[in-house]
Amino acid sequence: MTNTNLTMALTPEQIAADTSLHVNTIYQLIKDGKLPHIKLGRRYLISRVEYEKWLAGQPTQPPANGVTGS
Repeated sequence: MTNTNLTMALTPEQIAADTSLHVNTIYQLIKDGKLPHIKLGRRYLISRVEYEKWLAGQPTQPPANGVTGS
């Protein structure tokens, strides 16, 4: 059996590292119900599929100068 390193669930810390958001921001998204998760004991886990859906639904950041192109 080969190890493809595909994790089915991610921790808030892994998501923070992947998105460059602070881990406290990820926990706040969980608390606000904006990031689907399950809680196992004291741990929060986010399904990779749900994370990818959530990530795809996030707006992209506009350019720093505010110009959106023409």
